[in-house]
Order: sequence, then C-alpha cells, then structure tokens
Amino acid sequence: MSLFGNNSTTWDIVLHGYCDAVCSQTITVTGDTTINTNTYKVISGLPGFVREDTVQGKAWFYDTYYNIEYLVMDLGLNLGDNFIIYDYSNVPNNMTVDSVYYFNNKKYVRLNAWTTMCALNEKITFIEGSGTTASFHYQRDLNGNYVSSSMLCHHKDGIRVAGNILFNDLCYDCFVGINENTELSIEVNLFPNPSHDQLNIEIKDFVSNTFNLTIYNLLGYKVHSQLLVDPLTTINISNLSSGIYYTVIRDDNSERRLKFIVD
Repeated sequence: MSLFGNNSTTWDIVLHGYCDAVCSQTITVTGDTTINTNTYKVISGLPGFVREDTVQGKAWFYDTYYNIEYLVMDLGLNLGDNFIIYDYSNVPNNMTVDSVYYFNNKKYVRLNAWTTMCALNEKITFIEGSGTTASFHYQRDLNGNYVSSSMLCHHKDGIRVAGNILFNDLCYDCFVGINENTELSIEVNLFPNPSHDQLNIEIKDFVSNTFNLTIYNLLGYKVHSQLLVDPLTTINISNLSSGIYYTVIRDDNSERRLKFIVD
C-alpha cells in the first residue's frame, strides 16, 4: 500500500515540539526528484525527500542537510527484531520491535522508542500506507530513547487515512505558552554550533533592549534562562549533556527559535 495518493498527499506534523511551543504544520507532496538513480517525492516543509518500496513495505528519507539517506520505515520487521535510529551525532541505536498487529486491514509495527513532548508520550509506530507516527524527519534526532517529531494526520486524495494518539487525534495543534508568537525581525546567530563548553548568542543590529533567553532540551525541559542585554553574550553550557537543544529568544512582542547541538 503506497504512502502517496493518486492526486494529492499531505501530512500534518509537529517537526519539533517542546513544552511551551508545540505547533503543527502541513507538508505536501509537490513532485518528484532523482538522486543516485532513486526517485523521491519532494515534500514541501521537510528538509529532504521520501521514497518507498511498497513490496518490501519500506520507506527512506533523504536528508538534504547531511546528504544521507536513512531508512525510516520497515513493515517487514517481526516481534523482537531491531531497527536502527540514529542520534544527533549519527551514532546508530538498536530499537526493538515490541508489537506487530493489524488494524482496519493495515499492518502496524511498533518500536520500543518514543515520540515525547513534555508529558505526552507515544511509541514510534510504522503504519502501512501512511508512514510513521514520528513523521519522516526523526532520524538523527534521537536523545536516549526519544525523538521530538510527530505525525498528527495523513490525507490521501483529500481523505483522511491516519490520525494520532499523542494529540488526541487532532490534525492541527498549536500550544504556545507565551503571549506572543510573532518571529523577531532581528537576526540572531548561535556559534559555535555544535558547541561544547560555551555558546555565543549574537544579536545583529542590536538596539537598546532586553531579550529573554530560554534553553530547552529535546524533552521540553527548561535547562537555562537569562536576560540578554548586549549584542554578544557568551554562556557556559559545560553542564549540559550531549544532545540537541532549542533556544527561544523573546522580547515583549515577538520571539526567535533556534536549535544547537552540544557535542
């Protein structure tokens, strides 16, 4: 069963979610492209392309940032088999299949790995004809046993064919635990990225103003916060574990969200 409809295909996804900022977006199949003799579907809103093998029940995501193809779905797995999910530094981790079942004539393969956003948890599951409950861009996003992306709904030819558990079957969700959600018009740079001991936050065209900086880990927990009162601020991150983090920089009316890696 193909992931793609005859005329149109969309997924509603949360690309990255954390406690006070969970917003979904709709990604759409817009055409085809060929890489290394493989034909992929171009999907607007994702930094990469998707291809499938309906006979094997497999799907791959070609990550255009790293120029690497990752297997993201394998319906041929059986109970107790392993599936590799890569962490941010591209280290493979074996995740075990803990359930294989059928529902509405579709095969489901569930892993002992999770999509987690705050207190919301859902085991990553491959769904025949729809993809994964973690969407397609979850490889290289593993932190322990968790990733932070999720598929909410899948529509083929205008018909909804899959929903979700994590967000109570909603196809759209946006929870921002702050009053403002307009993006800052100023340019903000984080460097070095990846980083180890120190992270620099540079605000271009800085004027007399005060910004609030908050850093969250992949599970949505706040790990650091402070005021930014200068164009260049250096913070000590030596106490942070290796992994992916998100910064939220806010003034009174808007914000900017950026990702960085601690190696």
